[in-house]
Amino acid sequence: MSAPSSPSVGTPPNRSECAPAFDSERSCLIAGKYRLEERLGEGALGVVYRAVHLGLEKSFAIKLLKTAGAPSPAALARFRREAVALGRLQHPNIVEVTDSGVDRLFGAPYLVMELLEGVSLSDICRDPGPLPLARALSLLAEIAGAVDAAHAAGVLHRDLKPGNVFLCTAGPDPPRVKVLDFGIAEMLTGTDEAAASPATPPGGEESPPGLTATGALHGTPLYAAPELIRRGEASRASDVYSFGVIAYELLGGKPPFQGTVAQVLTAHLEEEPPRLPLSPEVWLALSEPLRKDPALRPRTASEVVRRLRESAAQAELARWRSTEIPRRNWMAALLAGILLAIGFVLPWPPLPAVESWIGDLRIRSSPARAPDARILLITLDEASLGSSPLSLANRADEIGHTLARLLGAGARGVAVDLLLPAQWSASQGFSDLLLRHSEKVTLAAFSDPDGSVVGTECVDNLTAAALGPQRLSGIFGFVNLDEDRDGAVRQGRLSFRDSSGGEQPSWAARAARSLRYGNAREDGVSQRFWIDARIDWTRYARISWRQLPASLDRNPDWFRGRLVLVGGDLRGSGDDYHRIPHRSGRNTAVSGLTLQALMVDTIGAGLPVRETGRMPVLAAAALGAALVIAGALRSRRAGPTALWLSVGGAVFLALSFPVFWWTGLMLPVTAPLLLVLVGFLTALALRRKLPSPPEVSVP
Repeated sequence: MSAPSSPSVGTPPNRSECAPAFDSERSCLIAGKYRLEERLGEGALGVVYRAVHLGLEKSFAIKLLKTAGAPSPAALARFRREAVALGRLQHPNIVEVTDSGVDRLFGAPYLVMELLEGVSLSDICRDPGPLPLARALSLLAEIAGAVDAAHAAGVLHRDLKPGNVFLCTAGPDPPRVKVLDFGIAEMLTGTDEAAASPATPPGGEESPPGLTATGALHGTPLYAAPELIRRGEASRASDVYSFGVIAYELLGGKPPFQGTVAQVLTAHLEEEPPRLPLSPEVWLALSEPLRKDPALRPRTASEVVRRLRESAAQAELARWRSTEIPRRNWMAALLAGILLAIGFVLPWPPLPAVESWIGDLRIRSSPARAPDARILLITLDEASLGSSPLSLANRADEIGHTLARLLGAGARGVAVDLLLPAQWSASQGFSDLLLRHSEKVTLAAFSDPDGSVVGTECVDNLTAAALGPQRLSGIFGFVNLDEDRDGAVRQGRLSFRDSSGGEQPSWAARAARSLRYGNAREDGVSQRFWIDARIDWTRYARISWRQLPASLDRNPDWFRGRLVLVGGDLRGSGDDYHRIPHRSGRNTAVSGLTLQALMVDTIGAGLPVRETGRMPVLAAAALGAALVIAGALRSRRAGPTALWLSVGGAVFLALSFPVFWWTGLMLPVTAPLLLVLVGFLTALALRRKLPSPPEVSVP
């Protein structure tokens, strides 16, 4: 209902002109305080006029009972019930009633309501085509709020239709729906008529307090529920049915059934509404309030709207998934491929300090491994050096002769971890040792940073010529060590590259050739290897050089089958001590001979501590990154993906420990976790520019 911009004003008419059939442009007074100015519309029971309150000078809408003659007592009673019903309803989506009564002068019952400016929903429905789903749901939500509020107050509308729904568009506020014309609403008043009505309407819904039904169809056939047509019995379910028809019309552009009155009424009773071009989810929700059986309909109009919204959200989510999920999966795969390529150009490992710390934790938590019982350490300690007046440089004959005795006693090999001086080249005993046992003797050589080699000068030219180049090169091995940034030694080498680009074996690799595994170097094995710090090096068999001659004399068989490693153990000097990871919980210093023994033991055992190649690690990291990126791009919130990423990283880190204990495999941790984290952060930045998945849950 809307008021004209410039109402016409006239002189008061006579009584007949102020009857409910009033249609002139002249004005008259109602109850001595309202001046009628313009006819606005006609409802089921009355005619609506624009009126002005004489005292307030404010415009209202007045509804007069529509009748050609004097109103009947039944009509007056129903009109009064409408006034009482509307007076009880206080809701922003229900037209507000401010006054009511019967004009004494003209005998005309009237109802004073707020004056609305805007358009009727029926005018909106006349536009060709259905409303967009979001727009329709917005209107339906407000209508549902009014209907449910009326039901809660004990009032049935009984004539819900677009013509009784008004869209207020005046003022700066957003348009608001107002439900009008409760003129045929029924109420329990404790009268005989109420007592005669059935307590439980067909369909199984018990009439709420204050609700009753009559035996006549007062609603509009296009929107009437089957039970109203069949028995004229109203209930909340019948209002829900009419509400469902309005929803159908808004979403379909026309009511579900059309034709003559008989055809429409028959269709409401017997036919299913024609299928609308909606998603299956929305169509199912729209069909629920239109079911023939009242007991199968949603209990409230708001429940209809809620299910429509949920269904619309589910349909939207399905559409989003059908387009966005494949697209985002491709994005995840592309980003994972980029991360894989980046992994090949990153330093390996990308965070060596962290990787070393984790590796040390694995060592500390691992069970100890017994050392190879075939390895025997002979130490040149302070007592051994002090047992002879000669310096080490002048004891070549003594040491050469003793080492020959060891090999003669059945030792499988002798390896000297000392850079022997040039004076030894003049020793006949030492030369005889090399000539007779060159395949079982390993000597130490060291490569200076400038590329020069120290240690080979202990062999004279005549002995070198007698050995030949191949046998001579097979005697020496490099004792160079690689220290990490923290000064600890965690890895050894099988070979070193010389200045000409060729590979020369390390001292440990040369010495280990006499063990069961022979030369442990195999194709595909990196030059660098992890030293097995799980070995309990304190349990290596040891003997001081000073005690060696007596032991050979007393029990030469004790040396049979052993690999003898000879080196210094001068704790006071500190020059040949190195830090290694230890199971005690911190790095500990060991002599160079002990460190070389650990490397020989590791090589002899077939390099039990190893790490996967870069390609498998990067491939696994790329796969994990693809899953994380896809999860971050596909999910509504990044929190769950971040949680799963944290849990997955923690599980991977935790599993790397038992894997190392049982297999000796050093799983890189920093590289895969870093790549997956970079992928997750990239996905977070990218998802801000992508459409978010729709919400499905509707409060």
